[in-house]
Amino acid sequence: MKILPLIAIFTTINIATPATAQLIPPTPVKINNPSIPDVRVIRNGTTIRIYNGKIIKNIRAKSLKVRVLDSQTCQGKQVQRQTLSGKRFLTQTIEVDKQTGNLAVGVLLQDCFKQKISAAFILQPEPNWNNYIIHRVPIPGARKINNRFSTYPLRNIKGLGFVDGNLIIKYANSDNSEAMLVYTSSNKPIGKYAGCVVTKQSKNNNICPHFN
Repeated sequence: MKILPLIAIFTTINIATPATAQLIPPTPVKINNPSIPDVRVIRNGTTIRIYNGKIIKNIRAKSLKVRVLDSQTCQGKQVQRQTLSGKRFLTQTIEVDKQTGNLAVGVLLQDCFKQKISAAFILQPEPNWNNYIIHRVPIPGARKINNRFSTYPLRNIKGLGFVDGNLIIKYANSDNSEAMLVYTSSNKPIGKYAGCVVTKQSKNNNICPHFN
């Protein structure tokens, strides 16, 4: 893990949180750059409405699907993989990359007493803005992820942000520990996983991904 570059990124980060997210008020935010869309959450969090000044596009949370590895079902059963669809958008985790117009969103996939599961997605606008290409952000884990449809689970995504094209994911576990994942900019919209920094420790300090 490259700690120093990550620290340099963190010193300038401005992650969307419940107190700072500016893209999801009752009315769209006006942004001077016409290539940057206005975004708001509607229908009790189940849909986001994207407006680029000409075209309005609605995207439903349930249209975002991902294969989650090594997680628990709502019945508490441990499974190697399960395919889940979004239930609602996490309103504090919606952020636009002002350099590319790509939209990062956090989505709640499973909301159960036994196990909450969330995932991050990048929505890449097509050149005509008529549609968005869905990219799943792969959270690393014990086994290498060999396809673009899978991820390891996150319990609680607390914020997303971009710094010079680098994607930052702030998340927490049930023991109240917190960490940030960094994906450096690359030729792929999801970037390249660069590392993890614990920002709030707990007794079981294992919140960052571990590799065999």
